[in-house]
Amino acid sequence: MLKKFVLYFTFCVIFGSTTISAYSELRVRDPRGWSSIQGTIEEATVSIKPKGVYMEIGLYLTFSARDWNHGSQDSLEVEFYFDLPENSIVHDSWLWVEGEIIRGEIMDKWTASEIYENIVRRRRDPSILFKRSQNSYELRIFPMVASETRKVKLTYLVPTEWNSRKIFASLPTELLRTSRYDLPNLTVLTWLEDDWKNPEILGFPEIQFQEHRDDFFGDYVKAVVPSDAIDKSLHFTLDSPLKNGIYVNHYREGNDGYYQLAYIPSKALTINANSKVAVLFDYESFNSNISTEQILESVKNYLISNHSKIDSLNLIFSRPNINRASENWIYADSANIENLFKNLESNSLASYSNLPSLLANGIDFIKENGDDGNIVLISNSDHVGDFQIANQLMEDLLLLMNADIPIHVADFQDRNYQYFHFGARSYVGNEYFYKNISRMTSANYFNVRSGLSFDNLISSVFGSMTGFVSSFDLYTSLVNGYCYGRFNLSNYDKNIYLDQPIVQVGKYYGDFPFTIESSGVYNSEVFSEKINIYSQNIFQGDSISRKIWAGNYINDLESDYQSNDVVNEIVNYSISERVLSIYSAFLCLEPNGGGEVCFDCIDETQLTDVDETESLTVDFVLNQNYPNPFNPSTTIEYTLPAIGKTFSVSLKIYNSLGQLVATLVEENQAAGTYSVIWDGKDMHGNQMPSGIYFYILQAGDIKITKKMMLLK
Repeated sequence: MLKKFVLYFTFCVIFGSTTISAYSELRVRDPRGWSSIQGTIEEATVSIKPKGVYMEIGLYLTFSARDWNHGSQDSLEVEFYFDLPENSIVHDSWLWVEGEIIRGEIMDKWTASEIYENIVRRRRDPSILFKRSQNSYELRIFPMVASETRKVKLTYLVPTEWNSRKIFASLPTELLRTSRYDLPNLTVLTWLEDDWKNPEILGFPEIQFQEHRDDFFGDYVKAVVPSDAIDKSLHFTLDSPLKNGIYVNHYREGNDGYYQLAYIPSKALTINANSKVAVLFDYESFNSNISTEQILESVKNYLISNHSKIDSLNLIFSRPNINRASENWIYADSANIENLFKNLESNSLASYSNLPSLLANGIDFIKENGDDGNIVLISNSDHVGDFQIANQLMEDLLLLMNADIPIHVADFQDRNYQYFHFGARSYVGNEYFYKNISRMTSANYFNVRSGLSFDNLISSVFGSMTGFVSSFDLYTSLVNGYCYGRFNLSNYDKNIYLDQPIVQVGKYYGDFPFTIESSGVYNSEVFSEKINIYSQNIFQGDSISRKIWAGNYINDLESDYQSNDVVNEIVNYSISERVLSIYSAFLCLEPNGGGEVCFDCIDETQLTDVDETESLTVDFVLNQNYPNPFNPSTTIEYTLPAIGKTFSVSLKIYNSLGQLVATLVEENQAAGTYSVIWDGKDMHGNQMPSGIYFYILQAGDIKITKKMMLLK
C-alpha cells in the first residue's frame, strides 16, 4: 500500500491537479533556454470514420519552426496544448522518424515523462502525449530542426450529436488555428459503410465530397476545406441511421458484448404532443456564417421530420414592415410545410434586424388566433445587448401579453461578438435579453456558442417547446440476458425533453432481442413502454466499440475520488486497452532508442495527392499494372491524349511510407500510349521487399495514383 501511495503522490507533485485550465496553443522552444515562437502547422489532414455513436478522427499534422531566428537550430522542442470535446477518447499516437512511422507505446505517465526528459537531454527523437485534464491534452516532440518539419498522427474518438435527420461531429479546426501561419487547406477523408450516407460539411455546401476508388484503400470520399473555412467551427454530418427514433449497434468478443444506443423519445414512443408555434426569423448578415438559405432549409427539414397535421405553425420575418407567411395558423403536415417554404420569396429574410417589432408582431399574431401557442425566435442580432435597453423591451413585450406567451430563443450569432458587462459577468450580443425573456415567459434559450451545430440548435429549441417528461427512466436489457456498465453521453437526468436524444454505451451478456423500457410522466399522465429490437435491426460494430466503452469507463473513474485503488485501476486499464488517461502517456521513440517501426500503420495522407480533377481527365489513362501481384517485374501502361502539345511526364514508385523508391520516367512526351517495366528494384539497384507500392503518373497538372503489390 505504501508503494501505491508514493506513486500517486509523485503523480500529483509532477503533474499537478487534474483541473488544469483548458486552452489551445502551439509553441516551438529551445529546451536549453527561454527562446520560443508560435509554431506553424504546414500540412493537416483529417480522416473520419463513423463508429456508432462516436466518430473516429485521425488527425495528421506536420509542424515547423518557420521564422525561427534564435541561436539554436537543431534541438528545438514542439509544445502543443489542445482541447478535445467532452467524452473524447484518445487511443493512438504516431511519430514519423526519417520517413518511418513509430507507433506510440502507452505507459504510466511518470515512467514516460522520465524517459522523455532523459532523451531530450541526450538529443534523440521522441514524442510524448499526455492527458492533462478531462478534456485537455499536451503533445511534445523533440528535436525540431529549425529548417525541417515533424509529422505526427493523433487518433481519437469524438461523441456525435444526433437528431432525427442528421448526426454531427466537430472537426478539429480550433487546433489548426493555433498555427502561426494559416493553412492553405484541410483535406478531409472518410470511409462509409452502407448505413452511413451523404457526408457534408455543415453550413458549407460549396465544399463537395468527391467519390474515389483505390485498389489499396478501397472506396472513399474526399473534400478539401479552403483556408477561410478553417477559421470557423466546422461540423461533419451524415444522414441519421435512426429507425423509428432508435439506433443500436453491437460488437461481441467471446462472452463480452458491447452496445451503443441513440434514442429520441418523441420518435420512439407513442406519446402525442401537439403544438402551435410561430417561428420568428431575425437575421443580421454580419453576425453569422450561416446563410439565409441554410437557415430556412434547416427549419423546414426539422418541421417536416417532427410535425404533423395535429400541429399548427406560422412564419414571421423581420422587414421594415413585418412579414407574415399567413394571417392564420397553418396545419403542419409535410405537404403544407413544403408549399409554405417553396412559396417564400428569396428575400424573405432581410439582412438586418428589426427585433422589437418582430416580437411584438409575433405576440399580436398569437393573440389574434386563439391566444395560445409558442414563439420560437431564431436570431443572431445584438442590438439590445445593453441591460437598460433589454429591460425596457422586456417590460414592453410583457405588457402586450394577456397571459405569458412562451418565447423560446435559438441564438446563432457566431462572429463579430460584442460583449456587455454588468452584474459581475459578461454577456455576448443579446444574450442577457434572450436569457431573461425566455426565463420570464417559462421558455428556453439555446446558443451555438455552447458547441451546438446549427441543426442541433434548431432541434433543441423546438424540442424544448413541447415540454419535458418528468421522472423519466430508461432501462436497457436483453430478452435472453442483461445489460450492465452503462454510460450516458447525453447527460440526461430525470426530466428530459421529448426531442432530446439519449446516447448510451454499455456492455451486454446474452442474446438478442435488445430491450428498451421507458417510463415517466408527461402532461401529468404516467406512461411505460417496452420496445424490442431484433437482430436484423441492430447494426454491426467493430473492435473500436471496446475502446469506446473503455474510454467511458476511464473517464468515469477520473471523475471519482482519486484513491490509490482508483488510480491504479485507471493506469492498468488505460495501458491494457491503449486508451489515454490522466495517469498514462503515449511515448514514441526512434528505432535505435527503443522504439519500433510500425509496418502495418498505413499513412492515409498519401490520398491527399489524388487530384480532384482525376474524374474529369477521361482522356488521360493510367492502367492497372500487370501482372498484379507480381514477381519479379510488372508492366505499367498509360495514355496521353492528343490535344496538340507535349507533356512534362513523370512516373514514380513510392513505398507504403511515402518514400520515393524509383523514377521510371522523367521527360517530355507527346500524345500516345506508353509501356514501362519495373523490375522491383530501387534507384540503386537494390531488390525491394514484399509489400504495397504506389505508382504515380504526373502529366502537366494531372496526377493519377494507383497501387500494386510485390510478392517475393
